[in-house]
Amino acid sequence: MADWNSDDTETIAVGDRRMRVRRRLGRRGGIRPLVAFAVVALLVAGGVGYYFWSTRPTGLEALPNPAIVAAGGYQARVDANRTITVGLEIRNVTDVPVTAVSARIVAPSGLTAVGLAIVPPGEQNMNFALSGDLPPAAPVTLGTNGIDRNAIVAARFLVDCANLPESLAPTGEQIFVTVRLGTEQREEELTSPVVGTTPWLTATARSACVQPSASGPLPTPLPPLPSG
Repeated sequence: MADWNSDDTETIAVGDRRMRVRRRLGRRGGIRPLVAFAVVALLVAGGVGYYFWSTRPTGLEALPNPAIVAAGGYQARVDANRTITVGLEIRNVTDVPVTAVSARIVAPSGLTAVGLAIVPPGEQNMNFALSGDLPPAAPVTLGTNGIDRNAIVAARFLVDCANLPESLAPTGEQIFVTVRLGTEQREEELTSPVVGTTPWLTATARSACVQPSASGPLPTPLPPLPSG
């Protein structure tokens, strides 16, 4: 930007004198358009930022799907009356507490559901046994640290050996957990465990059918819940 220029003068005659008169140069053009462009750019950037902020995922949409996963293996108990009980560890993999509202298992043919519950985490359930009555079904909140992020889906079935799927037949087994965060909830499918290539429920049910009904195996409690 230029203000005064000593070389930009003109001479005028006033009586017997000559006077040198300086002319003030105008400010360089282009500044106002630049300011206007900057204002428009800021408005556009602000509008775009607000749009993405206002349409960002919130609640369950912002969490991984699934938010609850099968933490590892499972334990099973086969009773003398051909009743099987299975326990599957589940884990919250988010960084916020979520609630496991309920569980749902699609069992193979030949299995009749007797009971299904989610056993809450905590020291009192670190060695939860698969014998005895299952706890009443109720939502369980899973935390984000240590054993508080784990729980157990426990289910009991009566086995009709004559109606179990053949060894190479598909079983259609599935397990679902309904997850809640605040007022939102969704149903998530977990990865079912397998024994070799046989899904967990079918494998447990077959073991009930090949063993003498009068001498089932000893109760197998679940191992301590993982600390991580």
